[in-house]
Amino acid sequence: MRRLQSIPGIQVLAALPVLPLPNVVLLPGMMLPLNVHEPRYLELVDFVRQSGQHIGVPLLRPPTPDELGARLGSVGQVGPIDPLEPVEPVMGIGRLVFHVALPDGRRIIRLEGVGRVRLEYELPGSHAFRELTVTPLDEPLPADAAQMLALKGQVEHLARFCRDDGDSLLALLGLRDDRVFLYSLTAFLPSLELLATDIRQWVHDQRDTHEHLLVHLQQRSLAAEDADARARFLLERTRTILDRLGQHDRRAGALLN
Repeated sequence: MRRLQSIPGIQVLAALPVLPLPNVVLLPGMMLPLNVHEPRYLELVDFVRQSGQHIGVPLLRPPTPDELGARLGSVGQVGPIDPLEPVEPVMGIGRLVFHVALPDGRRIIRLEGVGRVRLEYELPGSHAFRELTVTPLDEPLPADAAQMLALKGQVEHLARFCRDDGDSLLALLGLRDDRVFLYSLTAFLPSLELLATDIRQWVHDQRDTHEHLLVHLQQRSLAAEDADARARFLLERTRTILDRLGQHDRRAGALLN
């Protein structure tokens, strides 16, 4: 994750093919490998290989109470379910950079995140896959230098808790583009959150619930209004993580004493 790339032109964004996923947020600069096997997404891969090479990857979200209510029959029985599951309005857009067709019909593909877009509306279905009209979102550099300095200091502190992986976290500080730094830190966020999570609580609670929360933290960072808002969110999360790690250390010290 070293640079931001250009968003495709208006013609692609007017009818962007999308591959919604329940547990992945495609970040600018991120490489996303996918094993494609559903017929509608096999059709999508063939389509984008011929018409622009770009795919939107929105995060699926649970339906709101109003959306869920619309799926209920008048006597409380489940009525016809809309197959178009709701998605988060801000999503990453990826360029298809690798494709292999396997003998069993599956496709192995890799997407490179090139930016982010906002959903305007969904187009009527002319394919088995979904198409959205989207608007590109600007990526200005952060203006709050003090906030960025504080966040990078937090990253240095966190690296001390990461043992062998600390060097990977510290390497983010060498990134020249602060926008890329923020997205790279967002990619690390689930691992850092888990670092400060009590594994006994993780096992006691529903694991799926934890994973859902982790991916939605990444979605909140992606959907931040601008780089300063993203830095502010990440600063809050890293402070919380460091506080939890400090509590773990204090409890361990008390036990040793």
